[in-house]
Amino acid sequence: MSEPTRPPPPPAPITATPRSPGPRNYVDFFLYLSAAVSYISLSIYNKWLLDWIIGPLWLVAWVWGLPAIVKLIRRQPVRPQRNPIVVDPIDDPELGDEP
Repeated sequence: MSEPTRPPPPPAPITATPRSPGPRNYVDFFLYLSAAVSYISLSIYNKWLLDWIIGPLWLVAWVWGLPAIVKLIRRQPVRPQRNPIVVDPIDDPELGDEP
């Protein structure tokens, strides 16, 4: 008797490629860098800023708030607008006219 045939092995999983450096990566880098520099420079003069609560709040406010303020100045929407899903009655027979 011949040996039974085996199915071919499954393909190798697709691995994610690292993000290529683009403008968004540079903006993120400069946002975090400017948050660190501003926090350190202000905490030199105000020691109460050196806190485990104020530091993370400063980072979040700077990284999220600064782009939001820039968008408000440019009169762009801060949050992306969601478009409702529009279903064409021709494509969906349940929504079409009934005889």
